[in-house]
Amino acid sequence: MEYIQTVLVQVEASLLERASEPGGLLAELDEHRSFLRQQPGFRDIRITRSINPEGNVLIVIETRWDDDESLVRYETNEPNVASVVNKHRDVIVPSSLQVLDMEALRTDTRADPHAAYRRTALPLLIPVGILAFILLFIYGLSRVYLEIQGNGAVALAAGIAIGVLLVAAYFANNPRAPGWQIGGVIGLAALTLTGGTIWAVSEKDHGEATGAPSAAASPAPGAQPGGAAPGAANAITMGDFFFEYQGTRSPTISVPAGQATTFDITNTGKALHDMHVASGGKYDTDICGPGDNNPCSDPNQIRAGQSATITINIAQPGTYDFRCDFHPTQMTGKIEVK
Repeated sequence: MEYIQTVLVQVEASLLERASEPGGLLAELDEHRSFLRQQPGFRDIRITRSINPEGNVLIVIETRWDDDESLVRYETNEPNVASVVNKHRDVIVPSSLQVLDMEALRTDTRADPHAAYRRTALPLLIPVGILAFILLFIYGLSRVYLEIQGNGAVALAAGIAIGVLLVAAYFANNPRAPGWQIGGVIGLAALTLTGGTIWAVSEKDHGEATGAPSAAASPAPGAQPGGAAPGAANAITMGDFFFEYQGTRSPTISVPAGQATTFDITNTGKALHDMHVASGGKYDTDICGPGDNNPCSDPNQIRAGQSATITINIAQPGTYDFRCDFHPTQMTGKIEVK
């Protein structure tokens, strides 16, 4: 069903030219289209005029709506067509304004060429598009955070949160904000996130290709570029995102049973890492630290370019897992006690 509002008004023939000037009645009605396109349920507007050579000119403004609720909401608030017309009483014939609300009787049985698209494509495309944007947001932001040193990631997260709140507050207080503003915000966010993701991935690839940390993550004093101190036999390297021991990643490291063995650890990556051994067959805590009975790196948070040590003393022979608590599925290895 379709609902139509028809507004009829007469313009004095001698004043028609003034009504057609910029800022005049006809020009303002034409500008009113932009406002109408933002209203829920709006379909179309048509503005026509009579062509009789004598007498007053009849202006007909017809707006079409999906439902009567949308039409009533529009005509009971301003601006609407009637209020626009009433602003130009200087050119219209007194008492000539008429407003008619009508219900269309459809007699055309031709199929709507866009009906199938609205029923099937849009309900599928909208959630798929939202899901794709969310996945891009999660992946891109995680890549960016991993490449930011120090407290930069915290500052970035706070800035993003504040920005989201400000944008949400703006649109909550401006429910009739034009579509280009909403599209602009989404486009700017997607463009910024895409650029940040490309930068983060390129930085990661560059670090892996060179095998060395960036200038912000210089190796600790006395450490070689590969992470091992000169002459160190038990040297473990941590990168983004792997453990490496004697040239092997995700290594199995052998230690003697019941004897304390100390390893030197160097973080050559850019992210924060640690080394945590499940000496009892499981990890007692999610993040190792003081009070943990399992072997843990000292310090338990090894920043980019820093070195640490870990001492392993396990009496029972067997194979035990170790990991980085900050990247527990990516950075793993095993301790073989003999």
